[in-house]
Amino acid sequence: MGFGKAFTEELKSQTDIVKIISEYVPLRKKGKNYLANCPFHTEKTPSFNVNPVMQIFHCFGCSVGGDVFGFIRRIESCDFWQAVRIVAEKMGVPVPEVEKVDDRQLTQEREDLLQINAWATNFFQTQLFEGVEGKRALDYFEQRGLTKETIELFRLGYAPDKWDALSSYLRSQGASQKQIERSGMVVLKEQGNGFYDRFRGRCIFPITDTQSRVIAFGGRILDSGEPKYLNSPETPIYTKGRNLFGLSYAKEAIRKQKFVILVEGYLDFVVPFQAGIQNIVASLGTALTEQQVKLLGRYLETPQIVVNFDPDNAGIAATKRSLEILLEYGYKVNVLSWSDGEDPDTFIRKNGATQYRQLLKKSQPYIDYILTQAMREHDISRPAGKVETLNSILPFLSKMRDKIERATYAEQIADRLKIEGRVIREELKRAAVGKLPQLDIGKVAPAIRVLPAEKQLLKILFFDESLRYSMLPLLKNELFKDLATESIFTALVSLIKSNKEVDFTTLCAEIEPNRLAQSEKIISEIMVEIDSLSNLSEDELISYAQEAFNALKRLQIEQQLVRLQGEINEAQRDGNNSELTELSLKKFALAQEMKQLLGK
Repeated sequence: MGFGKAFTEELKSQTDIVKIISEYVPLRKKGKNYLANCPFHTEKTPSFNVNPVMQIFHCFGCSVGGDVFGFIRRIESCDFWQAVRIVAEKMGVPVPEVEKVDDRQLTQEREDLLQINAWATNFFQTQLFEGVEGKRALDYFEQRGLTKETIELFRLGYAPDKWDALSSYLRSQGASQKQIERSGMVVLKEQGNGFYDRFRGRCIFPITDTQSRVIAFGGRILDSGEPKYLNSPETPIYTKGRNLFGLSYAKEAIRKQKFVILVEGYLDFVVPFQAGIQNIVASLGTALTEQQVKLLGRYLETPQIVVNFDPDNAGIAATKRSLEILLEYGYKVNVLSWSDGEDPDTFIRKNGATQYRQLLKKSQPYIDYILTQAMREHDISRPAGKVETLNSILPFLSKMRDKIERATYAEQIADRLKIEGRVIREELKRAAVGKLPQLDIGKVAPAIRVLPAEKQLLKILFFDESLRYSMLPLLKNELFKDLATESIFTALVSLIKSNKEVDFTTLCAEIEPNRLAQSEKIISEIMVEIDSLSNLSEDELISYAQEAFNALKRLQIEQQLVRLQGEINEAQRDGNNSELTELSLKKFALAQEMKQLLGK
């Protein structure tokens, strides 16, 4: 007894024949195919071909060929069902327990459900073009810019707003009530005494498999109500997460273009396709799955994808989830996004396919997109905020397979975030090269906490009014930029310039609300200890203030040198010699200033 045709077909659709055969034979890529010496006869010149798109093999020397099961049967000298089990184990697909059901019965059920879906598709199309209610749906499609040819190509339709319109039609075609129930086209009433049509008052989008057979439906409501979109439930011919909307139409364009665009919604696929952008698929509103990623890979020589989800919060979250699984499977991933909040459907109707293609060429490498999002989500004006930003990026950076590429991107990320602290930069590079999910907080903590020099200078300036005014010319923004106490120094300088009293209340009043909580803690801690300065002479206070100032000045120069080195690296990458010379001179001048501070 076998596993049933349903299981073997599903397994075959998920299997990568190149991966399986390469475990037995060393394959070499040549054009669209893979080539090797045939394992079934002796030869010096390779004539054994594997086609990853058709998922078949053939030897032009001995004329042996077939699918992945045929290869395993020959190489392992086993029967068909043993071959199925071997392939399933290699692909990590659970083998179902053999049921005592005639395989022909399962096959017949699948064929019956495909027929019911074909009848339903015809019914929905007829209702769209000829039904009393269909005019509203047709107007909706036309408002979304769809032509009659596009509507017919994708077999779009309309489900009347009636309880049993479709089920009555299906029965008239010969479908039994049990078959209709199994198809998912009806829903059991709450009282449990009968069924009603699942799709009512909705525009219908048929979902097809790679062989263009309708296996499920998606429906968009025309009036107000929830849910806005409704999909078929899982059935013996449809499993969520194993299909991609539009793939049967797009697969040839994907092969030719050698990359695919991934969108979310039905119209996000249909409108671009109509406009000539046809290497595109939609994820059917679910989080991208392993099965979908593997399925796409069958049509790509080198897995390349551009993710173009909606730019709202839900779309950003879906993009991040998709990136994780795409990177796991070795895809080269770019992200296309824009700032005006429009989905791909709306953007193309408003701006046209030409402008969309131009943006497509400028799509960001995924790590740039992740960095941009992280910079929006965290306060990168604070050292701690930069560390939080880096920790949100590292899980994605670690997905890069090449160690050198990870190290290079780590440098570029540090440059873009203007991270000047040597400790954080070195820890970032170590984490990136080592594929660590976050920075070692123990190592970066000294770079984000309040430094002794900060506390010392602030304590003296809080305590001594005359020193506040004499040191004012030295208290420039550059001195305390990116320090944990930056907002406190800024508030203090503002009070001094305004000749206002300096105390806890006046300082807090000058600080931005988003930084106030942390600043209050620092100010109170320093002011509690301020009486410890009472026994110091004026000269001692000046000496301690100068000592703290010099420490902060040295730190400032160190950070400027790191930032300059980042700009120098970027100028070298860009081949900008004039800028390189200018930056090198600035670096030399800063190095000389540092020597003077150190007394060398």
